Amino acid sequence: MYSQDFSRSDRLSDQIRTEISAILREEVKDPRLKGLTIIKVKLSKDIKQAFIFFSAFNSFSEIKLEDVFIGLDKAKGFIRKLLGQRLKVKRIPELFFETDEINF
Repeated sequence: MYSQDFSRSDRLSDQIRTEISAILREEVKDPRLKGLTIIKVKLSKDIKQAFIFFSAFNSFSEIKLEDVFIGLDKAKGFIRKLLGQRLKVKRIPELFFETDEINF
C-alpha cells in the first residue's frame, strides 16, 4: 500500500521520470539525446500534461541545446508509446520538454 504522504500525481511523476530516463538511456538511438539527464517531472492537476525538466549539461557532449530540442521533438511520440507500454495508467499524459533552470 502506498504512503499517504504522497499524492497520486507525485508517485506518477516519479514513475514517469524513472521510465523516461531508462527509455532515453536504453531505447532512443538519437545521438543528440545521449547523456541527457531528467531532473524532474511535473504533472498538471488533471494529469493530461507532463512537463519534463532535463539537463543537457555534461562533459561528453558538444551538442547545441536547439539540436537537443529537435531530437526530443522527433522522439516524443516514441517515448510516449513506450511509456504507455510500461506504465499501468489509463491515459499517458502529453509530454512537454523544458530545460531545468540550473545556474553553474
